[in-house]
Amino acid sequence: MSTRDGSVSGGLVAAVLVMLLLVLGLGGAVVAIKLRPQPLPTDPIAREIVAWRTTVDGAPDDPNARTGLGLALLKADRTDEARTEFETAMGLDKKAWLATFQLALLVKDGSPDQAAQLLEQAQKYAPETDRVAPLIALGDLYLANEQYEQAAGAYRRGLAYNPFLFDGHFGLGRAFEALGKDADALKEYKEAKRFDPANAEVAAAIDRVQASTGA
Repeated sequence: MSTRDGSVSGGLVAAVLVMLLLVLGLGGAVVAIKLRPQPLPTDPIAREIVAWRTTVDGAPDDPNARTGLGLALLKADRTDEARTEFETAMGLDKKAWLATFQLALLVKDGSPDQAAQLLEQAQKYAPETDRVAPLIALGDLYLANEQYEQAAGAYRRGLAYNPFLFDGHFGLGRAFEALGKDADALKEYKEAKRFDPANAEVAAAIDRVQASTGA
């Protein structure tokens, strides 16, 4: 009887040990799965977002990391999230000109006055070689809102930093034409044509101004 009881007891112990090992084994597998790094997305933009998020997680107070994440989110058309990152970057450093520039482009349609202020701030803190970008964008903003004198001023300021830009000369030409300064407009259109000789819009503008002036 005791031998039989002992066999039964031994069998139960063995069964419990087997179950315990099985549970421990499953637990180890779960831990291994949790510790295993998640595979990176195959889409290059998604991979870029993941990379920048990792950078931000490691340095949440770095405005450059926030700006990089915002730019990556823009590529994915996730504009609301991108705007948040640009605003965060600006809050961390008012001189984060690239974040300021990108935020201005995001708000320009709904809040042109705010965008103009942001573009002025961006060009103020940008390196000298980069100031042309926010200034040309400022000219485009004023031109779109029919503020032609301000547009001409912004384009001129931008071209002072880089006189070899098609967009600057063409925009300045359009501003001059809208102001009735056809001779100045023609000069800028011809200058723009130097940088894009096959541009049909420039050719049409030159023909239009020449026809009105008889030049």
